[in-house]
Amino acid sequence: MKKNKRIIFATIAALSLAAPISAVFDFDNIQTVSANHQGTKIWLQYGTLKYALKGPSGRVYPAGTKVVRELSNDNIPPTSLPSEPFYLTLEIGGIPGNQLLQDVGGGQIAEAYVNYEDWHEIDYPSDNVVLVQNTEDYTDLKSSDFHPVDSNNPDVPIANTDKLDETYADYDSAIDFSKLSKKDGQYVADLRNRYFAAKSMGATQESVDALTKEINDAVANYKKTGHLVSGNSNSGNSSSSSNSSNSNSGSTTVTPAKRKSKSRFVKLRKASYQYTHKGKRVSKKKLKKGTIVKINGKTYRIKKKTFYRIGKNRYIRKVNVAKN
Repeated sequence: MKKNKRIIFATIAALSLAAPISAVFDFDNIQTVSANHQGTKIWLQYGTLKYALKGPSGRVYPAGTKVVRELSNDNIPPTSLPSEPFYLTLEIGGIPGNQLLQDVGGGQIAEAYVNYEDWHEIDYPSDNVVLVQNTEDYTDLKSSDFHPVDSNNPDVPIANTDKLDETYADYDSAIDFSKLSKKDGQYVADLRNRYFAAKSMGATQESVDALTKEINDAVANYKKTGHLVSGNSNSGNSSSSSNSSNSNSGSTTVTPAKRKSKSRFVKLRKASYQYTHKGKRVSKKKLKKGTIVKINGKTYRIKKKTFYRIGKNRYIRKVNVAKN
């Protein structure tokens, strides 16, 4: 299908969360992308707001506002995906085969607020295409804190996870996962699942704060006793299966450090090389500082370093990503 010719883009950076939006837009709220015949496909699911929502900026988005979400699954995704947000503004396009580098947008809306349609598959566009554009407001673009204008409508709680993220990052750096006992390994696997559940839409502030305290206590116990779990008598002679490949410093196997995922947009705090799953640099060219990339929410251990996946066989160092 033909794209609306009235869309005017300044640059892809116009939707970057690093600075307020400066592009000029003039279009009918929703666009359908055109095929590029490169064999690179993604799934789109459109929807409309069930009722009016107010964003943190104070702006109201009326019932019927069109929203969209996308996934690069091989097979059609489940119709309902509570952990995957819809977006008020989303632009896609770029390099076929490595498309996730170019997806930018914001304004994350919980599925519970959306009357959603079936998924449909498209060819990924080789140029930049706006799917929906409902706001250019920087405050709303970087947020998921949207609530019904009418208090009679069901509300999805929003928790601040900044302290939880910082605590989990410190935990991830402090623990030697290759030398954990079986009991500690089981705890690590369970903790990953609960960490991502606490970051999902609908988690309460009480549950987030309780998990933050638990992780701090576990790290303190580890530094004191060498174990995450109190009363652990197995002195590290076995490790969890999810981390066993990390004990070999020469290993090139990518081991997911977290099993559940939640895709999100992040900003590079410094220029970053791209790497393959074997830890080899893709090229000498770096992604520039401030670049917005989409990660799948998991971290991966490659040669004892932590990475995010940004595309097919493309990884960036976690330390190069700014904390949200």
